[in-house]
Amino acid sequence: MITKIIESYCTQILKISHCFSSQRQIHSNVIRYSSRADFRMAPNVFRQKKIYTAVVEDVFNASSTIKILRLYIKEAGFSFKAGQWVDFYVPGIQEVTGYSMTSPPNEAKEKGILELAVKYGTFPPTHWVHNSCSPGEEVQIRVGGDFYYDPLANKKEAEANLLLIGGGVGINPLVSILCEYRDLLLATQFQSESAVHPGRVHLLYSARTESELVFQDTFADIEREHPTLNCQYFVTRQPKTEPSPGIHCSRIEEKNVGDSIKTLGKKTLCYVCGPSTMTDDVANWLLKIGIEKEYIRYEKWW
Repeated sequence: MITKIIESYCTQILKISHCFSSQRQIHSNVIRYSSRADFRMAPNVFRQKKIYTAVVEDVFNASSTIKILRLYIKEAGFSFKAGQWVDFYVPGIQEVTGYSMTSPPNEAKEKGILELAVKYGTFPPTHWVHNSCSPGEEVQIRVGGDFYYDPLANKKEAEANLLLIGGGVGINPLVSILCEYRDLLLATQFQSESAVHPGRVHLLYSARTESELVFQDTFADIEREHPTLNCQYFVTRQPKTEPSPGIHCSRIEEKNVGDSIKTLGKKTLCYVCGPSTMTDDVANWLLKIGIEKEYIRYEKWW
């Protein structure tokens, strides 16, 4: 049965299909670089004007170092693009930080729900999430970010092959992007004459240990349902025990990126998010392989 969310997505595709002829080109409006860890480090990045109040529905452990925060937005009209983040305001705490959404945009639009994955840290808002946050509490959020995937506004983007490369918590915006891709696939499958034909996706996901590959099960479920998705996993500080089958005990290397591009082609739209050294390396590898700059989108986490 098609869920209400997928039905909504189908409706959105039908509404925009006739407008695709006047779409923006991928290269014309791509923001290829965004760098942020908190508000102070991203003063010139796009932000929505409105600040929304959100209620904590749930907070739970995804691993020993990462908590999932599930929020409900009270007010109507909240929206974001897959890959964006929110400024996160905690009452009584002066500092402001930012977390990327890990849930699909349509879930926020239809249900007012979004999820954030927060890795442990001592910065006050993050410390609050891990040590004091509980269901029923209220926070305020504001959407921002120039790093996003927006297939409903751009047919070329909707039909492009995607290469998603995430390191550590840099995987978070890519989770939302992949969920958006999944919803796009499901919606187009239920249309007899769809105007959109989504491409293929390769995901390269790296973490320190296997236990920190917190979205592996989510990705595996999508991969089983949609053969257009191929996922590879990497761990960089695995203990002496061997990783599970299918997990590489190494960093993401140039060869891994090159092999994906050989399969997907040089018009692949590449999203890279992780530590600054990783994103710099991957961007340089992509350029060396022959990917044009306008097809490389990346965000650094410091």
